[in-house]
Amino acid sequence: MQAKQICQLASWEAKGGTGMVAIAGQYLNVVLEDLKRNRDLKMNRVTQFITVGAGAYGPFPLESNYLRTYDLFYPLPVSGGGTSSSMTQFLTPITMEQFDAEFKSPSISNYPYEFATDLSTQAQVWTGGLTPPNTVAGLYTGIGTQTQAGNLFIYPQSSGSLVLTHRYMIDQPDLVAPESSSQIPWFPFTDYLVKATAARMMGTTGDNRDEAFFARAEKMLQPFLIMEGDEQSAIHEVKLDPRKFKFVRNLKPTKASPM
Repeated sequence: MQAKQICQLASWEAKGGTGMVAIAGQYLNVVLEDLKRNRDLKMNRVTQFITVGAGAYGPFPLESNYLRTYDLFYPLPVSGGGTSSSMTQFLTPITMEQFDAEFKSPSISNYPYEFATDLSTQAQVWTGGLTPPNTVAGLYTGIGTQTQAGNLFIYPQSSGSLVLTHRYMIDQPDLVAPESSSQIPWFPFTDYLVKATAARMMGTTGDNRDEAFFARAEKMLQPFLIMEGDEQSAIHEVKLDPRKFKFVRNLKPTKASPM
């Protein structure tokens, strides 16, 4: 269903009539933003490749549509420059503070096993650049179009050339004037979009059914998430932090014992 049709239905559901369809359009974007930021939906996952040269910690630029990393991995090399399809190294996410605290020396390199992302405004790149920091708050403000969402770093520095497979969730753009747009929203569950948009509109129209509509929308969403959405039905292991539980903590990973 087109965005303008969803807005019309949601406005009528919330007793806003035809005069509040534009407000419904704003709330439709709010509903879609909630889905992309709070759910790991498979339809929002893309794959990119990051080429890492020898002796590099980063930074490696993140795509402009980057939202958060799903996973990051590479096949462990074998002698002769080939790869072993049966051995894959997944990198463990750490904070920038933890990355900064790691011991770094030009003489130490190995297979990377950790990564960190810097999504601060200072790490972003915009077509119009960044305004100088505010002298009071020290804040940067993006101008134009964002071309880089931030930077990614790895640890330790690689001892050779690697190609990392980076699967990440994308930041879907807002619909432009959804109340009059013929575009079909990226989220395909139309009935949920109507109910969730109407629930948010009820706070504006003074409709006291908002709590019931929120509950109904959430109940409608759960089967979709289980069958298709954010992998709630998958089995997940609870693991100890691999950075703290090695046979000998001060030894770096090897081909025989990458973790």
